[in-house]
Amino acid sequence: MSIDIKNLTQTQPRSAGESRGASDVAKGARSGGGTGFSGPVGDKVTLTETARRLSTLEQNARAQPSVDQEKVTAIRQAIQEGRYEINAESVASKILKTEDLF
Repeated sequence: MSIDIKNLTQTQPRSAGESRGASDVAKGARSGGGTGFSGPVGDKVTLTETARRLSTLEQNARAQPSVDQEKVTAIRQAIQEGRYEINAESVASKILKTEDLF
């Protein structure tokens, strides 16, 4: 069974006694189990601590600006003033490290 809550997908296997299909739920609704779909009594969703942390990290990442304007301004000014130096060896080394990831 898959459950999607705020972009978190959690799957938990059911034990042998917990199997309940859609037809069972529909029978319960027809037999006066309430109006509309209320689901089986006692069902609950539990998120693991890891899922909670991932959700918090995702929310924090989305709240961050995609560009650090202060850094862009500082680099732009350094280039205009001729103070910005490019270390070719460092750039090449980082490109090679990136290639190793693939």
